[in-house]
Amino acid sequence: MDSLKREIEQSEARDKLAKVLAGVVPLGSSAYDLITTIVVPLHEKKKREFFIDLATRLKRLEKHGHIDYEELAQSEEFNTIITKAILLAQQNHQKEKLEALRNITIHSAIDLPKSLLEFDKMEYFLRILERITPTHIFLLKTFHDPNAVPNERKAKYTPILPANSEQLIKILYPELTKKMPLITQYWRELNGLGLLKGDTMAIGRHTKHKYQKLTTELGDRFLEKIEINSLEL
Repeated sequence: MDSLKREIEQSEARDKLAKVLAGVVPLGSSAYDLITTIVVPLHEKKKREFFIDLATRLKRLEKHGHIDYEELAQSEEFNTIITKAILLAQQNHQKEKLEALRNITIHSAIDLPKSLLEFDKMEYFLRILERITPTHIFLLKTFHDPNAVPNERKAKYTPILPANSEQLIKILYPELTKKMPLITQYWRELNGLGLLKGDTMAIGRHTKHKYQKLTTELGDRFLEKIEINSLEL
């Protein structure tokens, strides 16, 4: 009930903001109409799509005996996780983040009944997802198992050895070269969140035959929880 009350209050706050904007921007009420007829329906559509997809997958898990709906309904921890995940899904359109939110919720449904110690970790992972982009996730996945980089990318590796992590990205993904200042910033952010080693991309001594894994143990766990659980397939 508390989460529903908060959601109603947030909705009322958004509506109030829209009315304020309508009073100060050109076109007045037509600007307010734009927000309420376009933004709000999209907001609700994303929530509905995410909820239906999540409910379908959870039902499949219950059918195979992996979760207990009744037990989850009584779990305050799971209710907190699923409520936060749904609210974050409403605010995102990026497929990678929506999949990550869904998968964290699914893992929570399976893991929380076994150990409430998982709650703090799952909640932290949701807070991370709120802050990062699909490019952050790409960096994590690349340096979690860099030797799994597709063969066609490996073929572009130059004879200049060894390479640090910035050089490796430029070699394997030359299309990202112009975006390196932003990617470098993303690296620092992931390091600050405790997911990647090294506060700069100068870290790493990658050779043609072996790229270094640079995710931390926490980074490994994060990737594990945002990826698809084989139990639901």
